[in-house]
Amino acid sequence: MKFASILRAIALSGLLIGSAQAQWNLDKGHSELYFTFIKAAQVGTVGHFESIDGSISDSGKATLTIELASLNTGIEKRDGRLRDVFFQTTRYPTADIEVTLSKNLHERLEVGETEKVRVTAKVTLHGKTRRLRELLNVTLLKDKTVEVATAKPLLLDVGKFGLMPGIQALIDLAGVKSISQSVPVTFKLRFNQETESQG
Repeated sequence: MKFASILRAIALSGLLIGSAQAQWNLDKGHSELYFTFIKAAQVGTVGHFESIDGSISDSGKATLTIELASLNTGIEKRDGRLRDVFFQTTRYPTADIEVTLSKNLHERLEVGETEKVRVTAKVTLHGKTRRLRELLNVTLLKDKTVEVATAKPLLLDVGKFGLMPGIQALIDLAGVKSISQSVPVTFKLRFNQETESQG
């Protein structure tokens, strides 16, 4: 049964009064975002962020806030360098992402169905904002739960965000020949719907 049909059935039964406004909030316990640094053209360091928050509005505007100081690569010394030298989290504590999805996208999906959507993401990092064109997978996991995930790794060019001095500083501190300025990023974000009735 399509999600739209379920909503209509509830409305007809009188359980919703007035107009319903849907808000989709990030399920932090079932969401993850990973990044990879490539050193010396062959050695990869994988990390993730432990504190992320986000939502999707009734109009389809999705926002994601990443607490950069929450990064974790499994080595505290390296994490400290990434926080202080690369991201400079005291001055730039978060990365912020905005994406506009189709307002009725979830209504087109059956439970368990995935649709690929191409979106323009507005990414703000290190005081600079850039727009990226990316392909995402949107899956309706159950009636009030959607999952938004990268269809393929997103290649983030840190040079476009003014982070090349940080890359060079990491190279000097770690004593490696190079660190790629192209950083693969993957994420899987789960959102649960909360509906407020406007009487």
